[in-house]
Amino acid sequence: MQIIAHRGASGTAPENTFAAFHRAWELGADGIETDIHLSADGVPICIHDAELKRLTGVRARVDSLTLAELKQLDVGRWKGEHFAGERIPTLEEVLKTVPFGKTLLIEVKDVPPRKLSPSLAPVLKRHSELLATRRVLFMSFFPDLLWEMQSSFPDLTQLLLAEKLSRLPAKIPQRLPCDALPVHGIGFSHKLEIPAATTDALLAAGSILAVWTENDPDRKSTWIDREFDYLITDHPERFVIP
Repeated sequence: MQIIAHRGASGTAPENTFAAFHRAWELGADGIETDIHLSADGVPICIHDAELKRLTGVRARVDSLTLAELKQLDVGRWKGEHFAGERIPTLEEVLKTVPFGKTLLIEVKDVPPRKLSPSLAPVLKRHSELLATRRVLFMSFFPDLLWEMQSSFPDLTQLLLAEKLSRLPAKIPQRLPCDALPVHGIGFSHKLEIPAATTDALLAAGSILAVWTENDPDRKSTWIDREFDYLITDHPERFVIP
């Protein structure tokens, strides 16, 4: 099971910044997770919230500002003065820094599907070799986005994020992806009580299994025993064996 740093090592560094990503690699994480929104000029950028207030103090939406304007904002100071000056990275900038053999999980936030593919296509094309040599997975809570991604980028690996078991079909298909679930796996909230029959059926269908955001190291063995592939955590230092 791989240990994935949620928004980087976000427990100790400002989320979705290079400070958090570099810290995750220093700690020995197997991968990092990040979130993407689109800037006003259609650039995929790594930030969780659609609104900028929490991280920057600016009352504006991410998609109302251009990349140049977003790059002027400080997204580190809220976590501590020693992080002042951290900027919002683009997805392309993050892709360039993922070490060989490491994993990158990308959560696509609530982006209009008609805008997503044109914005991602040039980035993925420029980094096609990198995508082939590193483990890159896309995730979303929004099935319409996953359908769009599957249609436009059929070679990408995708996960459906599930905070409720009702998001899954009553009968798990025999194989994934399929017409019912155009994805290669499921990312479950750590708060869910997942029936063994559900995970057994998903494993039989060839599903990738991930859990988010698990910060209790005492539960690591539970997810290993249930054959989960990825554990996403704010605190990779609690799970990575030195």
